[in-house]
Amino acid sequence: MIRRRARASGRRRLASATRVLAAVALLGLAASGSATAYPALDLEARLERAVDVFVGEVTAVQGERRDDAPWTLVTFRVETWLLVDGTPAALGAFERTLAFLGGSAPGVAPRQVAGFPDMSVGERFLVASYGDEARGASPIVGVTQGLWLETDDVWRDPAGAALAIDGAGRPLLSDGGDPEAVWLPALRTRLDELRGAP
Repeated sequence: MIRRRARASGRRRLASATRVLAAVALLGLAASGSATAYPALDLEARLERAVDVFVGEVTAVQGERRDDAPWTLVTFRVETWLLVDGTPAALGAFERTLAFLGGSAPGVAPRQVAGFPDMSVGERFLVASYGDEARGASPIVGVTQGLWLETDDVWRDPAGAALAIDGAGRPLLSDGGDPEAVWLPALRTRLDELRGAP
């Protein structure tokens, strides 16, 4: 009788421990598979990592099949270049197309990538990208952190931080934001400083 109780008690403890371990494992899987994590970057880090920086208007958004996955191609009419291939630049109008994993394309199932930008024709952005040779799911610095959408002359990143300048005239991110005519020259100057331009 004592042996039966001991065995039954041992089985209950084993079953209880197994349930606890299974729950911990499931929580770990759920936590690791629920979202893609990437580090938050301040403005300085975004500018340091950028290969291309420009102000442009979206002129086309279309889907394309690549390696059996849908990609969204976003074409910008570049109004102002600040950085091209890592070099400070003051080029005129140009077109730049960037590819983002996800969206819809003929012959493949649609794919939505959480956190990726939804861009529409006519919208204006400041774009800090890894360049047109970027090989990741997003060519934008910090996945989406290198994008600022213009709305009523305030330029905000996906987290809502707006471009502005501080009292010394240096670019920063703030709650309020400054007009493009104020932050654009400061941003150009800071990029020149970071790249060692004369």
